[in-house]
Amino acid sequence: MGIVKKIFAKIFGALIISSTCIVSAPAIASDLTPEMAKSIAEEAFIFGYPMLQNYKTIYKRTVIQKKPFNKFTHRHKLLDPSFNLIVGPNNDTLYSAVTLDLRAEPLVVSVPNIPKERYYSIQFIDMYVHNFAYIGQRVTGSKAGNYVIARPGQYIGSIEGIDRVYQSESDFVFAIGRILVTGPDDQEDVAKLQREFKVTPLSQFLNASGTSVRAAPELNFPEYDAGQIATPKFIDLFNFLLQFVTIHRSEKHLFKDFEKIGIVPGKPSDFDLFSVDIQQAIADGIKIGYERIAAEAKDIGIQVAGWNTTSVGFGSRKVMQGKYLQRAAAAMNALYGNDREENNSFVRQVDKNRRSLDGNKANYTLRFEKGALPPSNAFWSLTMYRMPEVLLVENAISRYSIGDRTDGLIYGDDGSLTLYLQHASPEGDKAANWLPAPAGPFAIALRTYLPQQSLLSGQWQPPELIRVED
Repeated sequence: MGIVKKIFAKIFGALIISSTCIVSAPAIASDLTPEMAKSIAEEAFIFGYPMLQNYKTIYKRTVIQKKPFNKFTHRHKLLDPSFNLIVGPNNDTLYSAVTLDLRAEPLVVSVPNIPKERYYSIQFIDMYVHNFAYIGQRVTGSKAGNYVIARPGQYIGSIEGIDRVYQSESDFVFAIGRILVTGPDDQEDVAKLQREFKVTPLSQFLNASGTSVRAAPELNFPEYDAGQIATPKFIDLFNFLLQFVTIHRSEKHLFKDFEKIGIVPGKPSDFDLFSVDIQQAIADGIKIGYERIAAEAKDIGIQVAGWNTTSVGFGSRKVMQGKYLQRAAAAMNALYGNDREENNSFVRQVDKNRRSLDGNKANYTLRFEKGALPPSNAFWSLTMYRMPEVLLVENAISRYSIGDRTDGLIYGDDGSLTLYLQHASPEGDKAANWLPAPAGPFAIALRTYLPQQSLLSGQWQPPELIRVED
């Protein structure tokens, strides 16, 4: 047997064995009290909420939009307010995305040479919404390369032509590619690079002719119904998703409790078999869990000069271990945030007196002193979002963010930069520094990609947002 076939047989022979799992039938706990049921439902909903939001994206892409698995799709123009697939999108990079189905075999993601001065990354998110891998400037450099993405149990050794192997904790993976755009005239050059992102089955990459591996079975994806998410119906969807993940050893005790209210991977829930008081307790627990997430989402993270650092809600399993409420709140605010070292974001929805930001009620300014712009090794930007949708804001000048690539910004005589955040255009030269706000509630996000150590250490902090009437 040739070396390629030996590698193929070793990998995929193991896959066929490991892909069969036995799931125990759910059991009604005889000692379950309403108090226990409510507590378990609350914690289970908080744990599962990011997975449900993640599924919303997968469902929209693969079922509604009928985008294929294992093939990159690209946006060749910067996002605008019509984009609503993901909350909190940036307006700095062109996006590429792919949903990977690893059930049949590992996949090889290939990238081209990218100019060193141009920021790019591909972020890989498992179904738990952990960032488990990166390809790009910070982690793998700017040279062309081939990277294997494997599911749980797909153990792969060294393979010629493969630069690195990444292991997912789930069968499905969502990946987001971002390439910096310097301006409207730069979009076509970036689009050419996007088209060179490729996904190839490992068997095809190895050119293992004569081998045969079963295709991933067809799936009937359940509907994502936003109106049912914060109800006991979430258990059925949660159970569906759990059959495609590995339960981490540190969380098996949680699922032992979750099983008491019918949460078992791959099984329909037992909700209708519970007594009325237990059913009501589960519903109450879910409602409390949702309210806790919403409260945390408003003030997520560490407070820095009146801003919230959203990066505390995103990262690898190691970073996010046990931080279930933070992870859920981050998913409510903006899915698929980067690791802190990739992008450190600051967000705010309130002024220094805890009043909600509202373009119908006030104007605001943000002043960076000379030499105090966000310290970045890639780029920075300030983006406006309408609330509660957390989406870009329609406006007369089609400006959705301001940053280091914005043409025509006017600096003060002392070298400072003052930005004007308001619904109506300011007068005179101030209009050059205007970031349009909606006539209603809004939030702002200050992004710094590849932040410098002064930011990561806390030495640099964003300036206070000033309500003009103050």
